[in-house]
Order: sequence, then C-alpha cells, then structure tokens
Amino acid sequence: MKSLKIVLLFDISINIEPKDYGEYWNNPDWKTEKDIKNTLTKLGHQVIPFGIHDDIEPLLNLIKEEKPDLVFNLSEAFSGRRDFEPNLTALLQLIGMPFTGAGPMSLQLCKDKGLTKIILGYHQIKTPQFVVAKKGKSITSIKNFQFPAIVKPLQLESSEGISQDSYVDNEKDAIARIKFIHERYGVDVIVEEFIDGREIYVSILGNEKLSVFPPREMIFKQIPDDEPKFATYRSKWDQDYRKKWGIDSDWAKELPESTHKKINDVCKKIYRLLNIQGFGRIDLRVKGDDIYFIEANPNPSIARKEDYALSASKGGVEYEELISRIISLSLSSSTVQTDAVN
Repeated sequence: MKSLKIVLLFDISINIEPKDYGEYWNNPDWKTEKDIKNTLTKLGHQVIPFGIHDDIEPLLNLIKEEKPDLVFNLSEAFSGRRDFEPNLTALLQLIGMPFTGAGPMSLQLCKDKGLTKIILGYHQIKTPQFVVAKKGKSITSIKNFQFPAIVKPLQLESSEGISQDSYVDNEKDAIARIKFIHERYGVDVIVEEFIDGREIYVSILGNEKLSVFPPREMIFKQIPDDEPKFATYRSKWDQDYRKKWGIDSDWAKELPESTHKKINDVCKKIYRLLNIQGFGRIDLRVKGDDIYFIEANPNPSIARKEDYALSASKGGVEYEELISRIISLSLSSSTVQTDAVN
C-alpha cells in the first residue's frame, strides 16, 4: 500500500489543541488511539491525530487544508452525546471524505437494540423476547412478560447502565429498574428475556467478502452456578471487580463443529442485514445448539490487546495487517469522489 495522509479522528472530553496531545498518549484512556497511531506510522503513513469534542469547524478546516486521503474513524460521540455518532460519518460522506468502518445508516440502526431484533427476527434469526419501555410513557407492556429478564438502556453502549440489579425475575423489580434507568440516564429501556447460556463475541472483517475470526467468550469463574451470568458495566471495565469474581475473556472452547459453523453463518447474515462495513462484532448467547442475537457493534474497539485484535491474530491476521486491511476496505468501498474535498 502506498503512503497515505490519514486523519486519526477520536473523542476528547474537553477541547485540546493538537499541539498539547503529547501528555495524553500514555493515558490508558487513549490506548486504542495510541495503538492505531503507532501502527499507522509503522506502516509508513503520515498520521494527523485530531480529537473532537463539541466543535465541528476545526475538523472541516483541517480536512480542507490538509486534504487527507482518509479519516481513520475512532469517534463514538459528539459533544458528549453518543446518539450523535452517526452524524459525524454522515458529514464525512457529504463532503466526500473516505473514512474507516461503518456508515451512518448502520451506526444508527445498531444503536437501537429493539429495532435490530425486530429486523433480524423477521429474517428468522433467533432473538430474546423483549419489550421497549419508552421514557414518559406508562409501563403496561410487561404484564405478561416471561421472566427472568435483563433490563437495560435501549441505545447506550459498552454495557453502560447494566449492573447486577439489571437481572429481574418479576414485574415489580422490572418496573423499579425501568424507572431507575429512565431517571438516571434519561433514555428508553429494553426489557429482554434472559437467555441462560454462554456469552459469545464474534469478530468479523470485510464488506462483501467476510472473514469471521475465532470467537471469544466471557468467562465467570467465581460466580456460583446458580447465579445469573451476564456482562455488566463493572464486569467489562472494572479490573478489581473482574479479578474478584474471576471474570475474563477467553477463547470459546468446546463448541461442536456444527455449532461453530452455525455461529459463523448466522453472524455473517446479521452483519450483512445490518449493513455493517469494514469491521464489526456480534454479541450472542449460545444455549446448546440455539444461537440468540443480543446486539451488534459496528466499529468495536481495536486496541492491540483487546478481543477484536486478539481474534484477528488467532485467525491469522496480525495487527499491522488488520489495520492495513481496514484501510483498504474503506478506500475500496468508498463511492464518493475525493476531489470533492480538494
């Protein structure tokens, strides 16, 4: 691949001038950005890091002045709002600027955990039964719900708003948790049938031709067998909590070959139906031979030592090659004329 000029776009919580980024690169919160920046440089590309918070004009000026070949998109929010994530990619489309990963339609669709399940259920993909509790609306739709269930924010990501209290086994507790999420997070809620199975994560790379990498699984070593096991915010991000309860990610072992093939086929179908581009991760619950879709993650974290990159490596795609292929996929799928920004 020839040397490219690439804007590395990522989120910052306050407006910082690019000249002041130096002290932040060793902050753990910037590990993905650092991994990508270092890898792009190693691959011979010219990298222009740019953090975005609540002002779009500096990004537009940067693109106009630098005329980059590509935006490597790690942004997940604008002005602190995750629901604005698709808008940044829509803007890049409007100005003819190629970018990595999923576009606005897929990002918007996958944010709605209820709508994705409706679409996939229509296409004969198994999903948990669910109801959506809109904020400001009376809660009547769970009267005949089959418990136990998980109560979680409809559109938040990274397990935000999910705790041990999200598991409920009766209507009273479900209503209490719904009200808590409405008040605490100000968002709609999905009440989802709890599938007592294995929590499997499947990483996929590609646009038309897809590569499915070896699946990862969340393991709950210290949690008693009779207690529900599911991914909470703390089980994903609190290292002390993970250590206490023996929670870790590992390879999904002892999957029958037929189940493994079925997982791959189902995940490819999901990826295409949700119009995910570049790279994505599909979260499943697997119970025996039954595969249930939980949610889809376009543009998942691709830090060197996290699940996606680990799965790619085990699948024969080392980190530098992974980043190169993500770039190639974004350039080959771009249908816009880059001269629009020149």
